[in-house]
Amino acid sequence: MKTFLQILFLLSLNLSLFAQDCYTEATQENIKSDYCQLWQERTFQGTIGEDNQRIEIRFVEIAKDSESHFKYHVKGKSRVKNHVCNFQGTMLIDQIMLLDEERRDCNEPDLSEGIIYGTYVLNESPDENHAGQFTGDFKSMFDQSPYGFKLNTAWFGQDGFNSFMGTWESYINTDSGYCAWSLQIPPSKKENLFKHYDEEFYLFNSKYLNKGWKTYVLANLNTFLKVPKNFETNETRSESDFMEFSEDEISKAVEAENIVWWN
Repeated sequence: MKTFLQILFLLSLNLSLFAQDCYTEATQENIKSDYCQLWQERTFQGTIGEDNQRIEIRFVEIAKDSESHFKYHVKGKSRVKNHVCNFQGTMLIDQIMLLDEERRDCNEPDLSEGIIYGTYVLNESPDENHAGQFTGDFKSMFDQSPYGFKLNTAWFGQDGFNSFMGTWESYINTDSGYCAWSLQIPPSKKENLFKHYDEEFYLFNSKYLNKGWKTYVLANLNTFLKVPKNFETNETRSESDFMEFSEDEISKAVEAENIVWWN
């Protein structure tokens, strides 16, 4: 019998193969377009290190390079706990793929019109405490609108698109390790922070609530998150299998998540 993780892996693998079959190379024809709107003024949720510590990434300012159509200059802020660092760096587009709707089964509503693949190097200010460098690969799904390009937010999760997967390395010591972020459901190194449940929800592993996640989880509780009493079981659950939180706790969590910290 296949385990839940084996099934999840097979589903993500099939999804990746399906996506590859539906998209065609279109970099040279589309690289001159400006894709700043996909990332600017967006806040991404992520994990840093081995223990699923929450990190937030906010892209404050993005500008396309004046000479290279592949390069974007980035400014933003990172936050771990209450510690905020400024960063700046570059994003380089490696490939642009466009949806080929004429192919069989490639007109699914959740498929984006295009996918951008690239790399990033983001340098936190060395004048700040606990600063370092983020490096890695990114994938972004996009659609076109009357106002330009916009992110397609249909897929979330460890192998979903709209993700930045890489590492963070300290400037002053040997600290280096996993660091990745995405839109709503952040990736984690051991894939033990969230897992998909009942098509519409994700289950959160309560052992990591004290890693900066409690306000985030409570603010999104029953919208797309649930907190089971036993994260390990894969059986069908009843309402009594989930943790309960007071209306006051939830209200305070919503307020905390709405605080603007990147100004």
